[in-house]
Amino acid sequence: MDLVPGLKQLEGQLGLTVDRINVVKAKLDDLLFRAQKISAAAKNNMKSTDTMYGYDLQNFRRDLRTFGMELSSLPGLLSSMEKTAEYDLNAAKFATGVMRASTRVANAMKVLHDMSLLAHQHIRINDQKILAWYIAQEIEEMGQKCMGLPATANKIVILCTTPPAVPAPAPAAAPPASPPPDKTPPAS
Repeated sequence: MDLVPGLKQLEGQLGLTVDRINVVKAKLDDLLFRAQKISAAAKNNMKSTDTMYGYDLQNFRRDLRTFGMELSSLPGLLSSMEKTAEYDLNAAKFATGVMRASTRVANAMKVLHDMSLLAHQHIRINDQKILAWYIAQEIEEMGQKCMGLPATANKIVILCTTPPAVPAPAPAAAPPASPPPDKTPPAS
């Protein structure tokens, strides 16, 4: 694949991933709000009316696993782009865009992980708390996979903007040396 079209495609894929992370974050935000509401009701010895929370938590985990499969392909895509990257100033702009997008993905995953830990802390029902712990662990694992994306994208930028090294001229040939003197003693 050519470098510029590949970088454009990768930048688009990373942009879609950021959008998808924001959707997952919105779902988790809803679950967090509902967990806080249920927790406040339990704290005040009131009955919670949210009977679907456990099912929604299970559905969220299922959706999260599907998203995790999509997210796990990103490091491989960036690595293959790094292997094909070469000096090309036209590609530098797109490589910089890929670097920015990969940084946004990594930062969004950190925020998502923090939010999942907060949701886990607010849940009071044991089965749901265990499920929330697994969700937090899965999000942490996804975040670990995305942590190296900015570094790989930075390598791509460096490869696209650094001209190849010009080989140094060969040193001048040494003049032919005279034969070494004969060190053998004369025969007597």
